[in-house]
Amino acid sequence: MSEFTTAPPPPSSASDLYKTIHRTCIKFFRSVSRNPANPKVINTEAVKAVRTDDFIQTFGHRFMVSHRPEYQPPITLNTLLVQLGAVSPLLNLWDMEIEDIIIDEGSRKAVVRSTVELQAEGEDKPVVKNDMVWVLYLTEDGEKVRKAIEFEDSMAADTFKKTLVLDNV
Repeated sequence: MSEFTTAPPPPSSASDLYKTIHRTCIKFFRSVSRNPANPKVINTEAVKAVRTDDFIQTFGHRFMVSHRPEYQPPITLNTLLVQLGAVSPLLNLWDMEIEDIIIDEGSRKAVVRSTVELQAEGEDKPVVKNDMVWVLYLTEDGEKVRKAIEFEDSMAADTFKKTLVLDNV
């Protein structure tokens, strides 16, 4: 789906747990990254490998979510796999970059600020850049994500969705 470009390294003084959580954050984003050998197919095993079986994804901002029914139900791991499988063939571009990773070892949480450049299939489609912030809740060992809250630029998301709809009309 997307080409994963960059991520900041952990600090040199980071503990082993910090480094594990940091690696897991990067794996979380790489799991939905475009495979240059087969860019239209999501690697479901990579997605499953970094998420728990009971993984849940929700969305913020509360006001936006309260007015947008499509953002209200939590997404399970299976639902995520179905959604990614349906969307990946419709994309020319889904390139992401991790801007910042902030880790709270004690709570097994991370906040990740990322940017994704999206382009629907079709050479004339605009590239839409969406800034996103994720709050990731990890397992005790820091190896998997059990819950994610995605905050996105809703204007960028709406703009991109309109380019997808035009392809399907």
